[in-house]
Amino acid sequence: MDRRKFLKNSTLGVVGSGVLGGKCLLKAEETKTEETPKIKEYRTLGRTGFKISDISVGGLYDESLLNALLEAGINYIDTAESYGNGQAETTIGKVLKNHDRKKIFITTKQLLTSLPGMPVKKEDVTKEAIISRFHKSLERMQTDYADCLMMHGVDKEEDLDHKGFHAAVKQLKADGRLKWAGLSNHGSFHPIDNREPLGKVLLAAAEDGRFDVYLMTYNFLNREQSEKVLEACKEKGIGTTLMKTNPVGGYFGMKEAIARFEKEGKDIPEIYQKALVKFKTKYEQAEGFLKKHNLKNPDEIREAAIKFCLNNPSVNSICISFRNFDDVGKYVKLSGARLKPADQAALDVYSQSFGQFYCRHACGVCEESCPQNVAVNTIMRYNHYFAAQGREKYAMERYARLDSRVADQCQNCSGYCESACPYGIPVQTLLVLAHQNLTLA
Repeated sequence: MDRRKFLKNSTLGVVGSGVLGGKCLLKAEETKTEETPKIKEYRTLGRTGFKISDISVGGLYDESLLNALLEAGINYIDTAESYGNGQAETTIGKVLKNHDRKKIFITTKQLLTSLPGMPVKKEDVTKEAIISRFHKSLERMQTDYADCLMMHGVDKEEDLDHKGFHAAVKQLKADGRLKWAGLSNHGSFHPIDNREPLGKVLLAAAEDGRFDVYLMTYNFLNREQSEKVLEACKEKGIGTTLMKTNPVGGYFGMKEAIARFEKEGKDIPEIYQKALVKFKTKYEQAEGFLKKHNLKNPDEIREAAIKFCLNNPSVNSICISFRNFDDVGKYVKLSGARLKPADQAALDVYSQSFGQFYCRHACGVCEESCPQNVAVNTIMRYNHYFAAQGREKYAMERYARLDSRVADQCQNCSGYCESACPYGIPVQTLLVLAHQNLTLA
């Protein structure tokens, strides 16, 4: 939906563009007095004391879209200097001047340690370099200060004591340019790099005491490590913002790939055929439930997935990568929502029937078994950006930087990753699918 249509629908009051799962929710002529969805709930972001919207925004490059979100009541923006090589911060700067800066909490991030395909030079992580990079972020965002600066993608406990970062934070706070410090963790780790699980790193950071806000992974299929961290955050007064809250789509992405093969007249690889047989068996078992509850498309499961996260009192906000104006209505209307029995039932059946098609973010158990050191978790994350968030170009650029640790060699492998997976996920198949997406092969 474009901006003009969105504004028209705002006048008519058609919630979420009036469409969900192919059905009209509200007729325009019956809702002329209604308004576009607004944020209904604000939660205190840990010890910062700032009340932020329970639905927030991250990684956005569209000025009109960001402005619409702020008008809807969103007041937490997550960004990073690396998002679009500064483009996301530039977008914030263009929009921010039309809003009350003091009522908006802005977090930006800096990558301080090398990650697969994302090298960092030592000269860029000194106290002076970090401060210089931070001031460039402020210039792009056209603001005198940022509310929070995060260490981006920390996946080693030893990196929590980054001397340059903590010295820079101390100086920036003294200068009135920064209020709080934090960190993000994607859970992407690999034994060959001595990287560590999400839980180990974030629990250690909670004990460290110098980090005030987290951006972390949590969803209804990926709970064990994160729920322990969320409980620790509540106890320590650490603010929590979430990403990767929507684990729906593993099967649907595979189904689309198979349809693409058939349309182009190509033979479907055997690896896909085997996974499809597994899916069909699971689907047939769940079909009765799906019909009973009228669950016809993934949108309904996605809504329940968001409600699941909002239901957790230790969660302060869910960070959404809004792709278009349809998403504004789709997600903002969920503000203040809670999980109902019907929602939980839908998640339960999805978990039982399709959960095996979701490679858990922040897991990485299988990576040690791969003889080619394929960066499984990182590749799955990039494919999530591609398939679930619509950030195709960004995902493909990141994937191209992985060099020898990509999944081009997975199709003819013996499937060591699948044998090691504790969740029965067709990891090898999903890796082949990811390679197809991320290279447009």
